[in-house]
Amino acid sequence: MVNILHLTGTSYDIGFRHGTLARSQIHSCLVNYATYFANAGMSPGDVKDLAAAFSSTIQKLTPHLHDELRGIADGANVPLFDIVALNARSEIALAAKPASSRPDIEYDDDVEDVPIPPDGCTTFAETTPDGAQWLAQNWDWQTSQLANLVLLEIETPAGSPAHGVKLKTMTEAGLLAKIGFNSEKVGVCLNALRATDLDTDKLPLHVLLRLVLESESVADARQRISEEFGGGAACFGHFGVADGKEGGHAESWEIGPYGIGVIERDQDRRLYHTNHALKDGLRIHEVIWLEDTTERLARLKELVEASDKKNEVAGLSVAQQKDRIFAFLKDEDNYPNSICRTNDVSRRGLLGEMQTVFSIVMDLKDARAWVAIGRPKHPLEEFEVAY
Repeated sequence: MVNILHLTGTSYDIGFRHGTLARSQIHSCLVNYATYFANAGMSPGDVKDLAAAFSSTIQKLTPHLHDELRGIADGANVPLFDIVALNARSEIALAAKPASSRPDIEYDDDVEDVPIPPDGCTTFAETTPDGAQWLAQNWDWQTSQLANLVLLEIETPAGSPAHGVKLKTMTEAGLLAKIGFNSEKVGVCLNALRATDLDTDKLPLHVLLRLVLESESVADARQRISEEFGGGAACFGHFGVADGKEGGHAESWEIGPYGIGVIERDQDRRLYHTNHALKDGLRIHEVIWLEDTTERLARLKELVEASDKKNEVAGLSVAQQKDRIFAFLKDEDNYPNSICRTNDVSRRGLLGEMQTVFSIVMDLKDARAWVAIGRPKHPLEEFEVAY
């Protein structure tokens, strides 16, 4: 059963309760990520130095979230920099270079030589003719993190920059947020994108995900991140951001140190994303490390097109639309590296130990979501969350 944490109080109180109630899972996360970071070539000293830099940035730009991180660390009885490193896991594992790297050496980003565990995901958003806004994702990651999933249900402090917004987010124990939605009907998804660009003066992706979930709309989230919280992300990633207000709205953000590259919905009011950049002109040094990313993107579009021919979307009930989107997420074409991913025994080490860890389908108009733990084709647990 997923550990569901109901968190209220001051920012520090929220963190302390999180750290206390998920202590064993946080310790497990730290063990797992020590392995992941080492596989990325990062020494414990490298990780600590980056955590120290990000801690300063988080404290400067979002002191309320730094307070929450301190609370998590104290509740879990671990050093603050360990918790900061968990919240900067994308930056450390996918973008950072070891401190021992030298400018006269060219580092090979070929995943066959540098076994960085892939963080692959598939995201879909759709605004239906009745004004409902749907947002969905398979989150693919290491099988070992299945045991460390938590559902955070947070009532933010009224005096904080979140202004008392309530949020629900599926994430890993010790992290501020990942994928979820809030009481203002704003939802967010995450796709890893790998590039060598890194800026420790900007906020880590998972801190920014929390800021999206503290926002009142897509436009509010974009404005706050662009103008108040650093103007971009420490490393490259994709956010699928949507809200269920006034007929629904959704955007794809390819966010990085350069700022936010916005991709609007297509003519059918849909968005699709996997693990490679789609927007032209981004100032990044992208590394494609998941060969199936283009195949999953094409397959998702193929599934949606086939569904359009079979169903009149405007006539579907909420239950039928939810099942329709879950059917996309259950697809096993190109197995095991499919939309519904499973371990690939042909790949060595951590590279072969990735699967769909959870799936989520959000109906933001009605502020509710359905979650399947594990591969949605054969889920280990299913539940609904709502406001």
